[in-house]
Amino acid sequence: MIKKLLALSYIFVFILLLGCSDDNKVTVPENDSIQQELQALIDGKIGKDKLVGVSVSIRQGTKEKWKLVGGESNSGVTLSQNMKFGIASITKTMVAAAILKLKEEGRLNLEDPLSQYLNIEIENIDPSITVFQLLNHFTGLKGYFQHPDIWPRVEGNLELTIPANELLSYIGEPISKPGDRFEYSNSNYLVLGLIIQEVSGMSVGEYLRSRFWKPLALNNTFFGTNEQIPSPIADAWRDTDGDGILENISDQFGPAYHSVFFTAADAFTSASDLSMWAQHLYNGEALHPDSLSEMLDIITINSGSPYWTGYGLGVRRFFISGRVLYGHTGGMRGYGSYMLYDPISKISIALLNNQSRSKDGPTLRFELVEDMLRIVFDELGSK
Repeated sequence: MIKKLLALSYIFVFILLLGCSDDNKVTVPENDSIQQELQALIDGKIGKDKLVGVSVSIRQGTKEKWKLVGGESNSGVTLSQNMKFGIASITKTMVAAAILKLKEEGRLNLEDPLSQYLNIEIENIDPSITVFQLLNHFTGLKGYFQHPDIWPRVEGNLELTIPANELLSYIGEPISKPGDRFEYSNSNYLVLGLIIQEVSGMSVGEYLRSRFWKPLALNNTFFGTNEQIPSPIADAWRDTDGDGILENISDQFGPAYHSVFFTAADAFTSASDLSMWAQHLYNGEALHPDSLSEMLDIITINSGSPYWTGYGLGVRRFFISGRVLYGHTGGMRGYGSYMLYDPISKISIALLNNQSRSKDGPTLRFELVEDMLRIVFDELGSK
């Protein structure tokens, strides 16, 4: 009898260890019909001529309710939940938070002109532009990625870092005068990155880590321009030549790519960290309530989309599934992303996808976010 009990104990321990042997395995409890429904939505968006891979994290408050993945990192290599993705322009939420934190520390004022912090003698950059105007895209600065010479420089030597201050020379002729109108531009956040470095005396990665990522235990979040991003990283896919076929461009993601994206787009993180960042940011733990109030002072804009209706300081306002949400989207070479937060139910969602320039990628990502939120709001929205 004792031998039988021991044998059963060993079998139980073996099964338990086997179940814990893969930390990245998605386990769907048999009674979690919501997870099964969400997973089915993801599975329906994955495949040929659809999405390569998707990682999703959904929280209510700090509790992570669902973690889901689907698809591949590379051919035959499935995505895992702890894989990091480029989050592109969602980086702007972190940069805006850093500027507001510097204000909290008494080291800058939002109404100060950029000339108070940077000595920029470039014709296309008006030195009277304020920090506030940079944050909410009211500068008229043309986006530096639009310059015809910038990508040939990047692709000419993928191992060569481009100093951030040299990127300023790729800012073209202004679209409008400072303060005239909203015009989304990556150049605004390029300049803000330089201000962070000048005012803090630290690299952007060092400042973000010391003020946010370390104290908030966001251990899978990194700033690629001046931090090494540890594996696992989801492979990046892109339709480089416009023939409708995605190519794996992960080997291109070297120093040149990271440096050119800088504070406009170069944060990498996991879905779990990103959904938690939304909670910390919009629930007020990352910033003082006064700073958060400034960040969420939204200006209504005509974005051309019925879903994106306004912009604050590094934050977009959305109207999805009948609710007003805050957050940002992102798109860069090889990656696309969503981070959204509902202040009523305190639900946050992070969706990360490892592809760009695919014909239906942006539509599929939005449809997936919208459909998942509809299910989640029905389940948790009133709780």
